[in-house]
Amino acid sequence: MAQSVRMEREREWKQRHTRIGYALLTVVVLAFTLMFFGRATWITVPLGLVGVALLASDVAKFRMRRMYLFDSAAQKLLRWQLLYDVVNTSVLTIMVGGLLIFSQDNIYWGFAVLIWGTFAEIVSRRLNRALQAHDPILRALELEEAR
Repeated sequence: MAQSVRMEREREWKQRHTRIGYALLTVVVLAFTLMFFGRATWITVPLGLVGVALLASDVAKFRMRRMYLFDSAAQKLLRWQLLYDVVNTSVLTIMVGGLLIFSQDNIYWGFAVLIWGTFAEIVSRRLNRALQAHDPILRALELEEAR
């Protein structure tokens, strides 16, 4: 019974996190588009709100998974994943906010955001694989999504 409740919570978190991620992508694309037409510093407010929502989602994920993982190695990986998520979201939000506020050297900031996003995705996938090795529920969810 606890496994089905956990799987449902994981699915709900993933759907919420995906919606927030799409909102962030929309704000970032809108920011890049508006930069070509003039200053778009007003969009830093929605960017900040979406960044805070992502941070809250990451903390909620950590708390949810911490309730179910008792292995010390898995909890250590979970803490590293939380630290990574917080740093990643903060840096990405700050980089895009800096791009909007200063709007100088846009091409360099844009490439920096792209490179950061690419490396962040690689690190995130590695951390998720390492955590899946300790948690059969996460592995089962990954296989379910692959189908």
